[in-house]
Amino acid sequence: MKIEKSKYQGYIWYSNKKEPRVFNNEEFELEIANNENPFIVEGQIYDNENRISISIKYVDGKYIVNKYEVKDEDFKHPNVVRREFLPNRMDKVEKLCFLEYWKPQEDSLCENMKVLQPAELVFIGFNNENKEE
Repeated sequence: MKIEKSKYQGYIWYSNKKEPRVFNNEEFELEIANNENPFIVEGQIYDNENRISISIKYVDGKYIVNKYEVKDEDFKHPNVVRREFLPNRMDKVEKLCFLEYWKPQEDSLCENMKVLQPAELVFIGFNNENKEE
């Protein structure tokens, strides 16, 4: 798996570190191999210019990497909700921002009518508006 060179905002947390490496619109690229140490425990990075979000998790000796293309209309779509979460061990980051996508799916408990169910949670960067440097 290769992460293309671009400017990213987000974090990569390596297995041998006590805190993640934070990127704030910094140029970054990476090749990921399943059998390398230290490995990436978790990562969320967002390329704002190209609207690409990449989520990385290491589970049972293998990487789970999801790449999402965020469209402009996603920020105003009625089935997409913006969520913000407090970070862990990231002093210069006030909040992690995500888009939560909801998709219609048939529900047997609602006479097989379509109901909205949570689908993806996509990282879109940081909110540092109130953070003092």
